[in-house]
Amino acid sequence: MYGLLCIDDISVVGHSLFNNFRLALYNYFDKNNIKDVNSVADLCDITHLIIVDEHHIPCVAIWKNDAFINELNTRNIKTVVFNFEKIFSSSFPWNADHQRKLETIKNLIQFVSDIDDAAILKQTIINKQYLSKDTCLEVSEIKKLNRILFLGQMNEYYPTRRYVLDSASRSGLPVDIIITHRKLTYKEFLLKLNQYKFILNPLGTGKFLNLRFYEALKLGCTPIQQITPEMISWYPELTQSINFIDFSEITEDTLTQHITCNEFYLEDYFSMINLNQHFKH
Repeated sequence: MYGLLCIDDISVVGHSLFNNFRLALYNYFDKNNIKDVNSVADLCDITHLIIVDEHHIPCVAIWKNDAFINELNTRNIKTVVFNFEKIFSSSFPWNADHQRKLETIKNLIQFVSDIDDAAILKQTIINKQYLSKDTCLEVSEIKKLNRILFLGQMNEYYPTRRYVLDSASRSGLPVDIIITHRKLTYKEFLLKLNQYKFILNPLGTGKFLNLRFYEALKLGCTPIQQITPEMISWYPELTQSINFIDFSEITEDTLTQHITCNEFYLEDYFSMINLNQHFKH
């Protein structure tokens, strides 16, 4: 039996990221072989624990305590962690403390998201924020505005994002910038995203593609994606987007590029990285 620590109620967390992983893990491993873990007592009959985002505050409250970790170590429960935040030199300094505690779990596999973190930890596989094949965005296809939209967060934790948005607003291109302050429901967020042909997606706190990139593709939008040169080899799906290092590279001509869209799903990625092999004791 596998245990799943995944706090994924979309109406609470405001996005589908964690639920996408639940759905994909159900499809990949068989739902009947997975049970939810919400406390140390739930570890009693499992051989493996899957943690979806070790930095998510409700998850931290469950796993980051001595009794929980001692039980994992005493029973040699293999713990597989899907990470979604930059760990080292992060805008969130507490992430490094979470990592130190996580590494006290003896039988640990962790898939990090940030490519610099992957280099530090000498990892050759990163986590990705694909949708599940069973993810339903519940948005109808419509004729899209021939404009660029940024829709998301902007605060002191995103200095790179602020620079890109400032550059975009001065570019003379048809750009709409909407700072949501996390006040939109997920359905409202998707409906707004779906109205635009181009979705501006600056990097956030790390060097990785976020959920918005894959949502945009699924909705038939073209991501305008900020990247670093090192990201290209990690993300073959960047052929599906218009990419830039500095926003000055984006021009009216850039927006006429023909992009061929393919679909990317977590279940396929799990198979590609042979996730089953990582679950062997």
